[in-house]
Amino acid sequence: MRTKKFLILICLVLLVSISLVAKPTVTLKLVVRSWTKDIIDWATERVQENHPDLNIVVDASFYEYNETRTQLAMRLSRKEPIDIMQLDHIWLGEFKNMIKQLDIDDLWGYYNFLPPFREICQRYADPGKTLGFYFSTDLRLIYWNKKLMEELGITNVEIKTWEDVKKYAMLVKEKEDLLPEGVKPVGFMAGPTEHTNSRWYNYLWSAGGDILTPDGKKAAFNSEAGVRALEFYGWFLKNGLVEPADVLSPSSGAVYDESFLKGKFVISLGNGEWLGTWTIYDIGMPLEDFNNTFDAAIIPAPASGGEPGACVAGGYLFSISKFSKNVDLAKEFLWYLTGPIGWNDNSGTKKDGVVTIYSALNTLSSMPFADEIKTALNHAHFRPTIPEYSKISEIIRSAIQEYVMNYNKVSAKEVLDKAAAKVNKILK
Repeated sequence: MRTKKFLILICLVLLVSISLVAKPTVTLKLVVRSWTKDIIDWATERVQENHPDLNIVVDASFYEYNETRTQLAMRLSRKEPIDIMQLDHIWLGEFKNMIKQLDIDDLWGYYNFLPPFREICQRYADPGKTLGFYFSTDLRLIYWNKKLMEELGITNVEIKTWEDVKKYAMLVKEKEDLLPEGVKPVGFMAGPTEHTNSRWYNYLWSAGGDILTPDGKKAAFNSEAGVRALEFYGWFLKNGLVEPADVLSPSSGAVYDESFLKGKFVISLGNGEWLGTWTIYDIGMPLEDFNNTFDAAIIPAPASGGEPGACVAGGYLFSISKFSKNVDLAKEFLWYLTGPIGWNDNSGTKKDGVVTIYSALNTLSSMPFADEIKTALNHAHFRPTIPEYSKISEIIRSAIQEYVMNYNKVSAKEVLDKAAAKVNKILK
């Protein structure tokens, strides 16, 4: 009897062993940013649960921003079978020929993504196809220190147009002797960083302009709208509301953001929505203090014409490389990475930020100025997605800085025309 039981046990062990050996292993190769590790782990668990018949191994390489781009360029050039890759949207033009085009009609939930974020993914794809799924984004708003303004007797602030900004800035200046030493009525970014570009583009777009022509072959930022946008900055300089050194000195967007939170500027012409999340966390400001101290509105437009709320949208795509050997499984993985489940909650997904999905917009309610963020989502604009953009952005930034340093000596038009000529030479 014991022998029989022993033989049965041996058979069972052998059957289990055989089943384990027979279970196919599928390896998904990923090249992504380092901060996505928790999200990748969560998505791996979900996909594995859906495929108990497979042993799914995720081979993820995690990098910081610049190294991600470098690694993708090297590894795709040698046709490495990467399944999933994370791309800053401004890299699209560089990598478009290395991305697997996906049939939109075969992607469950694709139309759940907001229109601007579908369109950017389809920019280089054939009709009816897309190059990926958009992840979270970031947006810009105009902010002001309502606590300081109330101390000056300025209440019920409502900013809808550029003229409103000028009005309140002048009201602050009239009482600047009551401000703490060194505090300026207005601030904006003009330092050596892409944030200088992206925050000025808000006003370029809000005036009805654009960075390049629709075909991407010629500069457009020196249009009448571009001149108005740069002169808008110049107005505050010419009226003594801020000094060139105040806006040129911040070495990064983060330095500028923190200086605004610490009271350097009463009105800030543009900050990311992260001001009320990441930045206050970084400097140790309680959320309650932030909400009691600051107010915000969508990016204003000129009183005549323009597009209120127009702002730059940042963020990433997750795409499948054309060398992938596991396209169907990769598409499923992408859905968990970018889909509506787990945004801004405590489910352990670590998905946070501004969602780009209709069915998850309710998750923004916990963010400061959620209504303004939702409005801005419908007015999202994107920087050029061509490989030459990095050179173009440097030229535009230099033009902004040249004007800020010489606002009383040069015109916005001549500075922008000079920059446009350099850009057009690159684009040729």
